[in-house]
Amino acid sequence: MSTIQELVQQHSATLHEAVKANTDRTFYAHWPEAPSGKIYGETANADGEAAFKQQLNAPFGRLVQTGPSVGDEVSPYGFPLGITYPTPDVPTLLARAEAAQAQWQDLSPEERAAVLIEALERGSRSFFEIGYATMHTTGQGFVMAFQASGPHAFDRALEAVAMGYAAQASMPDHVMWTKPMGKINVSIDKTYRNVPKGLNLVIGCSTFPVWNTVPGMFAGLVTGNAVIVKPHPGAIYPIAIVVAAVQQTLKDAGLDADLVQLAADTTAAPITKELLQAARIIDYTGGSAFGDVVETAAANNRAVMYSEKAGLNSVILDSTNDLDAALDNLAFALSLYSGQMCTAPQNIYIAKDGMIVNGERISVDAVAAKLREKIDALVNNPKMGPSTLGAIQNPMTLERIAKVKELGGVILCDSVPVAQPGFDQARSVSPLLVRTQANGPLAEHLHTEWFGPIAFLIETEDWQQALDMVIAGIHETGALTTLVHTTDEEKMQQAEDSIVDAGAPVAFNFTSFVWVNQSAAFSDFHGTGANPAGTAAFADWSFVTGRYNVIGVRKQA
Repeated sequence: MSTIQELVQQHSATLHEAVKANTDRTFYAHWPEAPSGKIYGETANADGEAAFKQQLNAPFGRLVQTGPSVGDEVSPYGFPLGITYPTPDVPTLLARAEAAQAQWQDLSPEERAAVLIEALERGSRSFFEIGYATMHTTGQGFVMAFQASGPHAFDRALEAVAMGYAAQASMPDHVMWTKPMGKINVSIDKTYRNVPKGLNLVIGCSTFPVWNTVPGMFAGLVTGNAVIVKPHPGAIYPIAIVVAAVQQTLKDAGLDADLVQLAADTTAAPITKELLQAARIIDYTGGSAFGDVVETAAANNRAVMYSEKAGLNSVILDSTNDLDAALDNLAFALSLYSGQMCTAPQNIYIAKDGMIVNGERISVDAVAAKLREKIDALVNNPKMGPSTLGAIQNPMTLERIAKVKELGGVILCDSVPVAQPGFDQARSVSPLLVRTQANGPLAEHLHTEWFGPIAFLIETEDWQQALDMVIAGIHETGALTTLVHTTDEEKMQQAEDSIVDAGAPVAFNFTSFVWVNQSAAFSDFHGTGANPAGTAAFADWSFVTGRYNVIGVRKQA
């Protein structure tokens, strides 16, 4: 067991590397993303899978908290997990959080950061179990589940820790203020105290239970707040491993482990609305309908809210020098985790006279046929298809697919069942791609987010109408990503100015092994907080500074 000061010394280099990475915005990753035995140990995968299997149909006993057992998770690959989690009632959760925060906020920002980095390092030893837990709660393929809930999520957590530490460290703790006043000087002894706002409630989602949870969780902690993690009832296991690692680290450091608590519930007996009434800070990831409920509660209680809700992500196909590479990249972006990503593209706009490819005009029919070919090739690849698509987390997504089929339009790629080797009951389907016109019968449905493996190829009159529709979608629904393929410098600048001014990020001409769905910790801001898709950006200054206040104390010297 290390003392807090020993942890400060042990993790100082990591902290300051992360602070520098946040400033430089170049590539930096503290944890390698490859699930390789050469990196994490030759038996790491087998050990993680064994830990996962051992946990099935058993109480989750690693949390340093007690309470009634809760849990009814079911794998999208076709079997119940049978895991239960100890969860106190809401009044007990709140009382424990308040008691734990008093001790925690007395630590310096550097001490808090060191404890949290230690917790992340301990949690990283369970990356493979977290990967299997994520796979069987979200439906992600294993490699994606390992990366998204392991190294990528932990880098986002470290990013938030570093950002929160740097923000607090930018203000001195103490100064002697002296003002010359003619023949005399007047001195005031001034101190500045970072005062946390209070309970930070983090409401998780079912598709990215770690990646979308840990930024707010660790931002709240590093700024001195107690945190209650309220996971989605369908995806508790992955974040429970992380919470357990933090609790055990706190306990070993002589701190109150109730500083972080897991508040599991079920769809039949939800507790989120009750928790909202006491929260001073709220992090929310999920749909817009319940997001509106959360935002109303936050406003009524004067709580700070960081949200990520629904968004309408668009693509414009104008021109390219490599159509195959552009459409390979787009097909993968559409197929990855069956479009169950808040960053997945949905609306693909193309002018009715087609695209310019190496100076030649290619018809919409030809582009549509080639995109269909790329999607089919990926889906039907036995080595890549099933693992790229994964499984459908929520059965309502299948209902959404069926509804889109009834709306009309030309189905370019039908959504059909896809076999997942080893899991005969898996809920897995291929992407649905529908061709339509900007002013056609589907027009009223094109500014709605259709979450899941659903996309539209939309013919517009010209480039300008395509760009106008992208901007309208950002204003009306919000967006977390946009992608534009054009070789025209003037159009590129026009798109950049218009999309950024509308409050969304934009990517151009992606043809390599980076996809618009992805964002890199320490470099890319996930979300902007500048459009209806949400108020949060992982992780800019506002993501941490809204969680505490700086309050001054003055004494006559």
